[in-house]
Amino acid sequence: MNSKIYLPENEWAESVKGWIITDCAILEKDKIAFVVRQDIANGEIEKLWDSEIPSRLLTIFIDDNPVKSGDIEYGGMSFPRAGVSRKPIGQRLMSSRSRTGAIGAIGSGSKGFEEITPIGKTEPSKGIATQKLKCIDGWAYAVGSFRDIYKRVEIGKWEPVMNGFPQLTSEQIRNGFFGFEDLDGPNESNMYAVGGHGDVWRYDGTRWHQCDFPSNEQLNTVTVAPTGEVYISGEGGNLWVGEKNSWKKIAKGFSSVLFNDSVWFNNQLWLCSGYQLKVWDGKELKTPQHNGELITYNGHMDAYDGLLVVASNYEVHAFDGNEWQCLVAPYE
Repeated sequence: MNSKIYLPENEWAESVKGWIITDCAILEKDKIAFVVRQDIANGEIEKLWDSEIPSRLLTIFIDDNPVKSGDIEYGGMSFPRAGVSRKPIGQRLMSSRSRTGAIGAIGSGSKGFEEITPIGKTEPSKGIATQKLKCIDGWAYAVGSFRDIYKRVEIGKWEPVMNGFPQLTSEQIRNGFFGFEDLDGPNESNMYAVGGHGDVWRYDGTRWHQCDFPSNEQLNTVTVAPTGEVYISGEGGNLWVGEKNSWKKIAKGFSSVLFNDSVWFNNQLWLCSGYQLKVWDGKELKTPQHNGELITYNGHMDAYDGLLVVASNYEVHAFDGNEWQCLVAPYE
């Protein structure tokens, strides 16, 4: 594997040193966005609300020689996630799990701060607590608690995509069993949303239909393969495959944590958690290998434009299908 660190030391010292990498998203193979949060010592971080931890949206520009980085800091962001939009313009995004659905956006000569609400203006009691940002067919979607899904149709304008969801009862909301963690699909005519305890839904371009899923386990990621199969990861790292109302468990997990992300890359399903990186080769769920070496990276992951990126707290590695490269690593 290539041991060269692509982000130069001076760029690392300015943009990454003293910060923890918590999420990643690929806009293009030469523009990768990251959420980084100030690395605060144990004993001090416990005194803060999550929104009080300084957060930055960092971008690494791989096509620059040497590699460059740039960042913008947003205040008051709670449990932020990274995302991208390619339509109507290419931008990097950072979400907040706040009542107003705060979104920071930058790129294509534009930058701003947006809020997701049902009627397009601030109503704190009706906002979306964004769990994840996903880019589907070029459009950015915010996936949230209580089956909230919004599509960014214009800069600064998010519209609900929730036709077909029944209104939740106060007991359901109180128990917290109904909230999406992930969304995927080739386009808006075939999207799957998963979360809660066996809560699986399919969108046909007009409305959502609940899928008959055979387990009430906690679900966390979904990936729709180019061939049409839908892969869902769940409790303990279990892996399911199917579509609509037909599902089967193809791998039993033995982990105490859920996978953070799953992506389709290099004709395989890849899954990543805070402890492990796995690949489903059609027969078994295993640790990937390259040139005889086990690949033991972990954290969060994204894939697009012929590139797979895995971001852990202090390091970032990328795979183009042929070679692994270290994009970011400490110089100390």
